Amino acid sequence: MKGMPSDLFRIHREMVRKNPDVFWSSYLETQKIVAESPAKYKGKPVEFLFQPFFLTTEQWSGLEKITGKMLKLIHKVTQYYLENPGFRRYFEFDPLMEKLILKDPGYSYTIPMTRIDVFYHFDGRFQFCEVNTDGSSGMTECRELQRVIRNSPAVELLPMGKHEISEGEFFDSWVTSFLENYWEYSANRKKPKVAIVDWFQSDIPSEFVEFQKSFQEAGCPTKIVDVRQLTYRDGKLMAGDFIIDAVYRRLVSWELIKRYPETRALIDAYVADDVCVIGPLRSQIPHNKRFFAVLHQESATAFLNREELDFIHKHIPYTAILTKKNPDQWQEWVSHKDQYIIKPEDWYASSGVYAGKDYNDQEWGRMLQKAAGEDYLIQRYCKVPQMPMAMFREGEAWFEDQQYLMGCFVYNEKFQGPYIRTGRKSIIGSVVECYTVPAYLIRDQE
Repeated sequence: MKGMPSDLFRIHREMVRKNPDVFWSSYLETQKIVAESPAKYKGKPVEFLFQPFFLTTEQWSGLEKITGKMLKLIHKVTQYYLENPGFRRYFEFDPLMEKLILKDPGYSYTIPMTRIDVFYHFDGRFQFCEVNTDGSSGMTECRELQRVIRNSPAVELLPMGKHEISEGEFFDSWVTSFLENYWEYSANRKKPKVAIVDWFQSDIPSEFVEFQKSFQEAGCPTKIVDVRQLTYRDGKLMAGDFIIDAVYRRLVSWELIKRYPETRALIDAYVADDVCVIGPLRSQIPHNKRFFAVLHQESATAFLNREELDFIHKHIPYTAILTKKNPDQWQEWVSHKDQYIIKPEDWYASSGVYAGKDYNDQEWGRMLQKAAGEDYLIQRYCKVPQMPMAMFREGEAWFEDQQYLMGCFVYNEKFQGPYIRTGRKSIIGSVVECYTVPAYLIRDQE
């Protein structure tokens, strides 16, 4: 039925309940396979649920349309930022950050790669959680869990009938998009020497190795490089004796600025236009969570039309800079704690995100006082969708409602597929509780 979850969810639940022994043993085997796969987070196997997530063609297309509308809004806001100095003050970026944002990257796409996180309800309602550009991640666990669970009883035993099943692809498609941008920048068709650049505090993430493999299979010599290892001289950005034509930037923008001058080689080469950096620093505009707060400031959005403003008010949760300057506003946040969360302006993995409903009045008041001096935002708590999810322990199987969040990967404005995470806490994130489940597109055979 239109707007309803696929009937395969119900069929899957019935199968698990009727065959708990089969699914328990398969779950244990899947744990072993995932542990030996590249699906790692900070060196450990990712947390996952032995639960496929089914999306119909209409729902898959719906996510594509949702992200497309958000990207159009982002593009318009970014252009206005580039053209209007007065608008830039709403973001209060560091002068160096602003300089890098204004730098033309040499290709057309404002955001070559993004993961737009959205709370998507099957009845068509949705609200955005945040926009991730710099360092967007999760592709490896998506791919590995899609592969492993598709080849398990969780999917193989389903009566597919006239249905076909497929899933998103996140590696070769990124290399294709990357080269599209590089060839626009370079005006030739040679295969570039690529550096995947970040700031490494421990082991290199397995995801970087997987991207390296895809680039090299496409004929692009590729190195994984700590930004501190880069040198820039005679118009060339280098890692040792490896001359870099193009950078796949996984280093988040705030670290690029905060770590200066240790990041100087990359910055100088970018400003001098001696290396192609994908993605561009202007992606920081939507990546910084202040973006949502700016969109909710009436004084900042006169350049948007009525349709765009309606879209913001309906689908982007109310967000504001956390400050005590307005006593009435502050009292609202204190008195109605269950309706709000607080989060840092620019962080990741849900670090520093807190929901008012998880704390008593006194704790919440103290948290607001502290966060008000630490570049925090306050946001209205979204209605988070829920689904029954399969759980296994000591040979037993059961289902319990869990909240879920869809991260929509988009490369060069093309929707690639969702990254779905679930949890039982008020916040879905790796620092709280977060399970990954694989998403599958279910379409009728023609």
